[in-house]
Amino acid sequence: MLNKLILSAFLSITLALSFTGAANATLISQDILFNSEYDDADEFEVIGSLTISLDTMNEWGEVSGAWETFSFFGYEADAFNPEWDQFIAIVDVNDLYAGLNFLQFDVTVFEELSFAGVIDAYAEEPEFENITFSLFNNANAELYDAGTLAFGDVSVVPTPATLVLFLTAVAGLVSRRKHS
Repeated sequence: MLNKLILSAFLSITLALSFTGAANATLISQDILFNSEYDDADEFEVIGSLTISLDTMNEWGEVSGAWETFSFFGYEADAFNPEWDQFIAIVDVNDLYAGLNFLQFDVTVFEELSFAGVIDAYAEEPEFENITFSLFNNANAELYDAGTLAFGDVSVVPTPATLVLFLTAVAGLVSRRKHS
């Protein structure tokens, strides 16, 4: 009886520890809002989203050159290429649920199109004279100033390993109760 209990406990611990290394990243996902210079100043629409992993963040809250997903107008940005892409996101390490504080990027969506922009959560209200987003056509080297960006809704996905450890402990307690 005691041997089965110890064996069950070791099996549960081994199972829990095997899952902790598999997916141990906290992710922050945030919408990117857009306002054209021709739209009403208060009307922002969602044009994309960004997901970053806190595993790639330094001690000051900066994520540079790495994202999990980054999309504009339904198209996924290509993998980061240091030769022409630029990507810096800054997160408040003391309040992850506040989302991103700053984002600066110049990324390629297709070989022909690049998107560049800056969003600063602490800047004053964006004005139309201050264009913060542009679309660049790499094929014919044309630059189109498009409008202003802002941060939208944020969601923080906690570390999955914590949930796995908790569920393993509950399963161990249920198993123990059945045997006694």
